[in-house]
Amino acid sequence: MDILTVVFSFIAGAAIGVVIAHSWNTHAAQEAISKLKNLFDRLWQEHAQLLSEIKRDMDNPDYQFQREFYVIKKNQRFSLSLPRPCLVYYLDEHNDLENQLRNLEAHGFVINVTDPNKDKFARYVLSEKFVELLRNKQV
Repeated sequence: MDILTVVFSFIAGAAIGVVIAHSWNTHAAQEAISKLKNLFDRLWQEHAQLLSEIKRDMDNPDYQFQREFYVIKKNQRFSLSLPRPCLVYYLDEHNDLENQLRNLEAHGFVINVTDPNKDKFARYVLSEKFVELLRNKQV
C-alpha cells in the first residue's frame, strides 16, 4: 500500500463517519421534536381553554415579549398594583387552574417564580419553547 492509498482511505473513512454521525444526530433531533409536539398536542387537549387564552395573549403584539403572568381571583384584580401591564389568569375562569399550571410546570412549559416574601399572588414565567409551540399552533 502506498501512502496515497492510506491517506485516501483515512479521509474516506472519516467522511463516512461524519455523515453517519450527522444522520444519527438529525434523526435524534427530529425524534425529540416529534415527542415534544406530541406532548404539546396532548396538553392542548387536556387544557384547551387555558392554552387557548395564553396563545391569544402570545399572539397579541402588545404582549409579544411578555413572559411573566399572575394567577389570582377576579375580585383581587384591583389589588394587583404593578407599574406596567401584565398578564393575569383568573382562578375563577379556569377549572382547577393551579393543578393545570403544575402539570405544565412538570413538563417545563411554565416556571413558578413566586417569592413568598415579596409576592402577594402566584407568579409564573412561560418558557420560550412553550411560547414557540403556542405561536405555531394552528387553531
